[in-house]
Amino acid sequence: MDVKTILVHLADDEECERRLKVALKLAQIHNAHVTALFITKPLAMPAAVAGRAASSVFLESAYEASRGRAKRLSTEFKDMADRANVDHTWIVEDGEHLGHLRYHAHVSDLVVVSQINQALNFEDHFRVRLAEELVMDIGAPVLIVPRNFEAALDPKHVLVCWKMTYESVRAVRGALAFLKRAELVTVLSIDESKEGMLSAAEVVSYLQRHDVTADAELVPSSDRSTADTLIEEAEQRGAQMMVMGAYGHSRMRELLFGGVTREMFQKMRLPVIMAH
Repeated sequence: MDVKTILVHLADDEECERRLKVALKLAQIHNAHVTALFITKPLAMPAAVAGRAASSVFLESAYEASRGRAKRLSTEFKDMADRANVDHTWIVEDGEHLGHLRYHAHVSDLVVVSQINQALNFEDHFRVRLAEELVMDIGAPVLIVPRNFEAALDPKHVLVCWKMTYESVRAVRGALAFLKRAELVTVLSIDESKEGMLSAAEVVSYLQRHDVTADAELVPSSDRSTADTLIEEAEQRGAQMMVMGAYGHSRMRELLFGGVTREMFQKMRLPVIMAH
């Protein structure tokens, strides 16, 4: 699938401008339109804020600061987009982040969000689990940008984390524009059962029919977690992006006990395209 409309999530957080630059760069590479969606509601409530009155005062102040940043960033964004010759739309919304992102994602080919902030307190992890919720709730692939990310956005080597699931199939199809541009795509399976290698080989054949240079690799299972194995394999092979399906188990099980997807959100050091 071609990437012709990129939706980037913006808010009053420290990774906001990084996401915007990523989206603009991707738009240049793929000749795409950027929809910049700035949502003014605070992403998290500081632990020190307690009580209805205190919360009300904080929210009013936070909204005002956020709208101010949106106004300043709007001018910068339009100048950057014009200089890059990127077609663009700027939207500001109040209200829930997930709801607005879900709505605008309906007409987007890729949604750009950030990795969660591991420094947040326990309560805020549940408020800011935005990327995870978004992957679950929309049909478009989601590009999760690691915190403090500075590397290339036109990856020459992409690692596909393959498991014979519907989620993995959707992730591969959703990332096809990136896979076509790569010099090499490695379709990697973990040897939980011997049937995995055959399905990975079939994916390679599918990709080759799309003029993608790809190979299939099988790595043995070990005492390491699946997420650690995938991350280490990607880095050892020099991959610059990962592609994977999200939530192979039930959503409730993932929420309560974690899982490969949750661990990947926490530990990722490369950009990851996910789909459910």
